[in-house]
Amino acid sequence: MAYDLIAFDMDGTLLDTQKHILPSTLEAIRAATNAGKAVAIATGRSPSLMLPYREQLPDVSYVICTSGAQVLDLRQDRLLVEHNFDPAVIPQLLETHRGKDVMLEVFSGTEAYYPAGSFDRLERYGLGEFHDTFVRACHEVEDIEGWVLGHAASIAKYIVHPVVGEGAQDVLKRVLDRRIPVEAVFSLADSLEFSPKGVSKGSALKDLGRILDIPVEKCIAVGDSGNDLDMLRVAGLGVAMGNAQDEVKNVANAVVADNDHDGCAEVVYKYLLK
Repeated sequence: MAYDLIAFDMDGTLLDTQKHILPSTLEAIRAATNAGKAVAIATGRSPSLMLPYREQLPDVSYVICTSGAQVLDLRQDRLLVEHNFDPAVIPQLLETHRGKDVMLEVFSGTEAYYPAGSFDRLERYGLGEFHDTFVRACHEVEDIEGWVLGHAASIAKYIVHPVVGEGAQDVLKRVLDRRIPVEAVFSLADSLEFSPKGVSKGSALKDLGRILDIPVEKCIAVGDSGNDLDMLRVAGLGVAMGNAQDEVKNVANAVVADNDHDGCAEVVYKYLLK
């Protein structure tokens, strides 16, 4: 099978453990575009959290953001696809973690928002590695619950970050028991991400394929964590990084080197440009 599009997850895939893009990855992306292949990013980040890397990726034209809720055309700087929650869902989600020691993060439009005062507590919620990202691209909100309720119609992603080691299984259980109509996946170690019903990186890969007239069977998806699972299942070829979670490796068609050892370049040369 000849493939025409490759979509890379960002954190844990395109980015190494220091949150940098390896030179080998940039060279491979350039080789792919020179060969007429389409290269996309598929990230759980909002557009604002992805854009600090934009200048490093001149050969990437499309970004699937917000775990599939948005597809961004970088060349024209506009959203091609956008999905938000049914506003009635947001109060229901708030109730699932009320009274728990969690940090809430929400994406609305192209921006990311989190509670004021949380910046110095990122380590507590397992987010220390994203310190610089929060400084550059996130907005603090004094009353996050009130803000969320007031912007319910424009929220595209809702993330519950529990205290390290405590997990959010009880929050997920409440969502399932109450049959709240959302998509739920775990990302990072314990963070629980909610997306609008039917929305995932996999659904967005299909959207992008339709826009570019590329069948999903001719797409390669590369990832490492729970929010990449649907994308790997949908793509013609699903590839797990060597550092991927076991459940990701189990659904992938192939496994390559980890994100510190040229795994992304390996995918390009071994499967896209073979």
